[in-house]
Order: sequence, then structure tokens, then C-alpha cells
Amino acid sequence: MNYLIRLVDNEGFPEEQCRLIEQRYDRALVQQLGSPEEVAQARRAWVQAKTREDEATGSDLSLEEKQAIVRWERAEAAARLLAFEGYTGALEELYIDVRLAPVP
Repeated sequence: MNYLIRLVDNEGFPEEQCRLIEQRYDRALVQQLGSPEEVAQARRAWVQAKTREDEATGSDLSLEEKQAIVRWERAEAAARLLAFEGYTGALEELYIDVRLAPVP
């Protein structure tokens, strides 16, 4: 796997529950995007496109960059819903960090 998933929470979840949420999130991302390699590729493309978006106006983005943003954000939203299924607290205070491994 070329990425690391970590729940950053303000709720103080027990370690076991954090691990289960992270695993569900990862499985959902893979289900949405196809494979762990595609998850890393989609995240990397999203980071690059968002960086360009911050540096330029939205009209300067290529179609591929716009698609990369939409693809990741849809997959991430679906994964987040599945990861926190059954949780009744405030989701706004919870963040799942996805870190990419350096490209060799």
C-alpha cells in the first residue's frame, strides 16, 4: 500500500475503534476506486490538481484535473459515510488523514 490512513479525532475513540474506522474507510476507498494502487494514484492526482487550483483560477484547470478532483472527493465522501456508519456524534469534528508514501 502506498498510503497511510489515520483517524484524527477529537472524541477520544478507543484504539480498537479507531483501527476499525480506518479499515472501513480504506476498504470503501478501494471499493470506490478499484485497488490500493488506484487509491494512491487518485489521491496523488487530487493533491496535484488542488494545488494547481489554489495557484490558478478554476478555468485554468484541465479537464483531467477537474475530473481528478471530483473523482477523489466523491470516493472520499462515500468512504467517510461508510467508515462512520452507525456513529451518532458530530462528524464535523472528525478527520481522516490520508498520507501518501513518497514516490520511489
